[in-house]
Amino acid sequence: MMMKERLILGISGSPRKGANTDLMLMEAMKAAETVEGIRTEIIYLRDYEIHNCKGCFACCREPGKKDGGAHACAMFRDGMDEIYPKLKACDGLIIASPVYFQSVSAQVKQFMDRTEGLLRYGTSQYQYGLQNKVGGGLVVGGNRNAGEELTMLELQAFFQVHDMIVVGSGGEPTPGCYNGGACTTYPQKGDVRDAVLADELGMKSCRNLGIRVAKTVMMLNRA
Repeated sequence: MMMKERLILGISGSPRKGANTDLMLMEAMKAAETVEGIRTEIIYLRDYEIHNCKGCFACCREPGKKDGGAHACAMFRDGMDEIYPKLKACDGLIIASPVYFQSVSAQVKQFMDRTEGLLRYGTSQYQYGLQNKVGGGLVVGGNRNAGEELTMLELQAFFQVHDMIVVGSGGEPTPGCYNGGACTTYPQKGDVRDAVLADELGMKSCRNLGIRVAKTVMMLNRA
């Protein structure tokens, strides 16, 4: 019997095309694809027009069903309408963010806020859209101790709010890396677009995170 392919979706939250965040995510996804049965896809948030969440909670009330539950957000028709089906279809999710003021980028925060309708109290077909799926985070900062772990905790909190299964990078042999994939661009400046490639340990943690997400996805879907 042929093994069903499982999808790991990558989300890049960098406004800069082809720079450090993208490179980390691509490396993690390449590593994930070394696990048999895994395919990957990357979404670059900068390519989508996404409105800010208004906190109206229409996605969590009965009026959210006025369109037959077709949309996770009852307020806006925008780029998230293309992303919601991919979130529902994936088996694992890796979110990559640069560190901005010791936090996730505006693009990542905007994306996270707009997933309210995927929670248990959503009223569309996307209710429970991420529950029991595997999540892992990637972050890159301009220095060591520059907010990487704080940013990682934000990503992991997002996964936990969605009742996902959070994995780190410590399950594969990497000294000193546990929470996920984390890189620094130091000693180069943050505007050097491929500075992370010099962070050997950081890039290994990204590869290991991809492998951990992939292996956990396959373990959960072994039946």
